[in-house]
Amino acid sequence: MTTAPPLPAYDVRLAGVAEVAGICEVCSEGFAESSRGLLPPATIEQQAAAYYAPDRVLREVLSAGEDPRWQGYVVAVTAAGRVLGAAGGGVAPHGLGQVYVLYLDPALRGRGVGTALLDFVTAQQRSVDASEQWVSVTDGNRMGIPFYLARGFVVRDRVPFTTTDGRPTGAHSLRMSRPV
Repeated sequence: MTTAPPLPAYDVRLAGVAEVAGICEVCSEGFAESSRGLLPPATIEQQAAAYYAPDRVLREVLSAGEDPRWQGYVVAVTAAGRVLGAAGGGVAPHGLGQVYVLYLDPALRGRGVGTALLDFVTAQQRSVDASEQWVSVTDGNRMGIPFYLARGFVVRDRVPFTTTDGRPTGAHSLRMSRPV
């Protein structure tokens, strides 16, 4: 039986420029881990390269909060600057919050880091009067689906998973929501 590594002390806060590389790493690795066996390897690489490219993440860190539709990256970060997890979301018109990203070091699953990130994003969304929160999770994702179900999300729809350039993958995404 293997024991989990100790959970280092961390803060959850809005990301700064110093966390860009850590966000790219934890999100790329988290996406790959949660997508393995669900999406073709080339699609996983393409999606991770598109969404978690350092220049894109830097722009998204710098533009945090300029528009309620993107409230910025939130990080769980140690005092030494190690990014343990990252999340981000925003609020569309009519109070619909969206969790766009939430990944963490897989070795830290089940230790409260993901919940702390989601709680921070939820508080951001409530601060601009979100009444509902939505997330998309690849159908079959054994990490994400149970996490969101345990936090009150309900599956509302199943839609085709398409790549950043609109190509179908043969996979599906579950659209899940909960009131906030």
